[in-house]
Amino acid sequence: MAESATRTGSSGETRMPKSADSGQASTTRRRGDRLVGTSRAIQRALEQISIAGRGRFPVWIHAEEGIEKELIARLIHSTSEWATGGFFALDASIVPESLLGRELFGSAAGGIPALPSAYEGAFERVQSGTVLLERVETLAKDLQHTLAAALDQGSFQRIGGSERIALQGRLVATSGTSLDVLTSDGRIIPELCERLRLLEIRIPPLRERKEDILPVAAHYLSVLRSEIDHETGKVSEVRRFTREALDRLHTHTWPGNERELREQVRAALQLAQGEELGPEDLLLSWESSEEVPSFREAKRAFEREYVTRVLRICSGNISRAARIATKDRKDFYDVMRRNSINPADFRS
Repeated sequence: MAESATRTGSSGETRMPKSADSGQASTTRRRGDRLVGTSRAIQRALEQISIAGRGRFPVWIHAEEGIEKELIARLIHSTSEWATGGFFALDASIVPESLLGRELFGSAAGGIPALPSAYEGAFERVQSGTVLLERVETLAKDLQHTLAAALDQGSFQRIGGSERIALQGRLVATSGTSLDVLTSDGRIIPELCERLRLLEIRIPPLRERKEDILPVAAHYLSVLRSEIDHETGKVSEVRRFTREALDRLHTHTWPGNERELREQVRAALQLAQGEELGPEDLLLSWESSEEVPSFREAKRAFEREYVTRVLRICSGNISRAARIATKDRKDFYDVMRRNSINPADFRS
């Protein structure tokens, strides 16, 4: 990877454009992101983030895919005394093995034959900031030994170099598997495990934190509505979920955790009409008998879909639509109002 492929902005964040070498996208934090939830697990995580912010020891984050581990790392970084330092995010499973050591520790001039220029690695670039290393178990064993030694000695050498450089930054490492399992099956060497287990922040999957689903969904509704308004230049009418939509969100098992929930809310905001977002706006499949909708929910979904289709055929003409539906005009209007359907949306 050419030296120009990474750069540090004025905020101290290192951003890696997507490329054939790095396979990484920008690590810029999204607006409005914060750790949301009422569960004991989230409250405990917030306490641990506060503890981590008071020191510069390594932190281990254990959480499934779809749980925003980078957000937790950024919160640790931003609440610490060293928040003015840089932030560098690196996914060990994406960057080619031949470049991982260079990305972490840098290389001296001529240290790598194909890359003659000197190169600053992540730990040098962040200075007293934070290096986030995701999927640390995918590191080659020799690189794990190098990382463990750097953490133990508080210094490291660039590849091909002889000068020892002080390790000032903090390492935050992540995986979807516990350290005990990773060590017992040989994916992480014991020396590195010992240095990573000082403070472990574990976030259980969303299916085990049912009480967090609705607060997280409400947070995403607010944040994403603002983002979409900004992107489209239009003001969304959506202000809330219907009771049926909330029930649907709560019963879903969320195998993709917060990331899946976020994308569901984003898509639903683009489909919803009126002030309320209903279950028919959610692109969720029924996963089990426990998730079969109630009769009321199914009836409401059919009612909304039927009225929407008739109004589209009639170009928003309420009287004509009511006749097709064999309903009194007032009754038909009540159905539209109950479902937050605006006939003007169907007029050409």
